[in-house]
Amino acid sequence: MSVAPPGAPPAPGTIACPRCATVIGPDQDWCLACGAPARTRLVPTPNWRAPVALLALIATLAGIALAIAFVALTNDTEPAAPVNSQAPPPSATTTQPAAAAQPTAAPTTAAPQAGTTSAPGTATVEGGTTSAP
Repeated sequence: MSVAPPGAPPAPGTIACPRCATVIGPDQDWCLACGAPARTRLVPTPNWRAPVALLALIATLAGIALAIAFVALTNDTEPAAPVNSQAPPPSATTTQPAAAAQPTAAPTTAAPQAGTTSAPGTATVEGGTTSAP
C-alpha cells in the first residue's frame, strides 16, 4: 500500500471510514484505525420485545382459560356448612325401609287402655304404640 501525498485524490476503489474518515483500501472490509465495518453490513441485533410480549399474552390467556375451566368443572354453588352445626352427620340420618317401620300385627280397633295416652298421629298396636308413617 502506498501513501499518497496530502491533497492528492484518493486511489481508485478506496473509501473513507464512516466513523473516523481514515482512507480504507479496496481490499479492506474493516477500518484499521477504529475497527468499524467499512464494506460489511452488520445485521442489527434481534428485537425480543415483541416475541416476549406475545409469549406473556399467551401464558396469561392460558391461565385465565384454566381458571375458568376449573370453576366450571367444580360447579360449587352450595354454601359451605358451618363448622359448629347442630345437624347430625350424614351417616347418622339413614332411614329404614318403609316395610320395617310398619307393624307386623294388625292394629286393633279397641280403645287405648286406661291410663295411657297416645300422641296425635300414632296408632295403638299390641304391646305398645308406634308412630304412623
